[in-house]
Amino acid sequence: MPGSMYKNSPVPKGAKKETITLGGKKITMKKDALRNQLKVPEGRDISMALLGRIVKAEVGDMLMNPYTRREMKITGLLKKRASLGRTLKRLPKK
Repeated sequence: MPGSMYKNSPVPKGAKKETITLGGKKITMKKDALRNQLKVPEGRDISMALLGRIVKAEVGDMLMNPYTRREMKITGLLKKRASLGRTLKRLPKK
């Protein structure tokens, strides 16, 4: 993309990363990326019902966001983040 502000870096400069270990593998991801994409306030949990609806929807579908009360478009990245979020919420707490 000509004129892009992030030419060589895959992550914007201000984005914070977090590393977790799952099954002996380290995974690095952007902290609060799903929360920011869904516009969920900091103190509230993202519901499993919403994550399930996002994962089941097709890319390009419109879905009502209960936190903003507006429709949001389902993207491939949103589906991946919702799937990971659902998996992480199902894991037993340490």
